[in-house]
Amino acid sequence: MLNPEKKYIKSEGTDLPLMYVYLAGRIAGECIDKCLEWRFKIVNYYSNYKGKGTYPIVFLDALNSKEADSIDKKGLTSSIPPNLIYDKDLLSVKRADVIVANMDDYFEEGINFLTSDVINLNDFTKQELYIQIVKLEDKILNRRPNWGTDSEVAWGLYLNKPLILISENPIQRQMLEKHPFMKRASVIVSSAEELFEKKWLQILYKSISGAIYE
Repeated sequence: MLNPEKKYIKSEGTDLPLMYVYLAGRIAGECIDKCLEWRFKIVNYYSNYKGKGTYPIVFLDALNSKEADSIDKKGLTSSIPPNLIYDKDLLSVKRADVIVANMDDYFEEGINFLTSDVINLNDFTKQELYIQIVKLEDKILNRRPNWGTDSEVAWGLYLNKPLILISENPIQRQMLEKHPFMKRASVIVSSAEELFEKKWLQILYKSISGAIYE
């Protein structure tokens, strides 16, 4: 990821101001691949934008601290002290020009067996179904809300930061669009791909950081 200490980026002989974007979202060991995937997708997309080199955006990300290497299953503890996690994330939100928050909690990970439309439950024994139901019950009882992400979204709203929400779950996205707080977001998209297609970060950059005419 880009060096957050740099103030400008060289581009064809012109020093362009940087826009700081904080990537907020779930961090939990049980779904860490999903937690990392969307972040890498966004960072990589802008690392060589249209083959012209790095777009002048600095991505601030809690996972820059290597927290993913030690996070526990539910995302409650890691090698980083909890108060330091709070402090660094709050400072990142304050420093950011824009907040991009993925609101998905990946609850469906691990329970696909019972939720997939292509699975015929008649193909499984009662014991196999019982085991899956027990797993589902444990998943529900031990479900952890996105407290950290919700807090970061609230900080961003309080600080009047442009806020982009991502949710691949259509039901959750409808709730976000109706919730009196969450619908205050600048835009709500269904995926990183939609974010790229609509060019929301590029539009924000041209508006609040510096004009780039493509």
